[in-house]
Amino acid sequence: MTVEKPACRLRADHWPAPGETIMKILSLKCKYTNSYFLETGAGWIMVDTDWPGTLPELRRLLKQNGLQLGDIRYLIVTHFHPDHAGIAQELKDAGITLLLHEQQVSYVDEVNVFFEKEARSGFKSITPEENAVVSSRESRQLFKGLGIEGEMICTPGHSGDSITLIVDGLCAFTGDLPAFSLIDAYNDASVRESWALIRRFHVSAIYPGHGYSYNLP
Repeated sequence: MTVEKPACRLRADHWPAPGETIMKILSLKCKYTNSYFLETGAGWIMVDTDWPGTLPELRRLLKQNGLQLGDIRYLIVTHFHPDHAGIAQELKDAGITLLLHEQQVSYVDEVNVFFEKEARSGFKSITPEENAVVSSRESRQLFKGLGIEGEMICTPGHSGDSITLIVDGLCAFTGDLPAFSLIDAYNDASVRESWALIRRFHVSAIYPGHGYSYNLP
């Protein structure tokens, strides 16, 4: 279990200076994958789950931090690999809305097909019903209604369905996009272009799917 202090500007005892944005971000790890929670004026946004079977641990960690599943309004999955979407349907069953970028829709079944071969995994197939599908522009409008200036953008480089959640001028939740420091090592045009797009939003803190958060140079 890991509870990580966020790199974004956040202090419960800190009064923001004029023009400064303060956002509460919680980082929890049930097993292998970082799950992030952003507080909004209308409930929390969760970014990424973990493997199947981790729901009890998630409940426990949330309770430790004064939260419960009912406090979460939206779930965003940065890409539909087993370690990021393992309990997505169980969270939907608990009343949480799965928020999909329109470019991700055709990829959801890939994780369902993967787990069909793993009968003992305990995975519940992700259904298309009651998902909210948005474009980048529509996601910005949705987040604005929650009090957040930001959007979901497509950032291929790890997978074709990889997206990043941007909070303008603050931070980015990048899933498994190769780290900024490894751009040259990968020598991949899609990785380079994804980071160029992320940097247009003037973010400083990066929250990856695995490992620790870090600040861009």
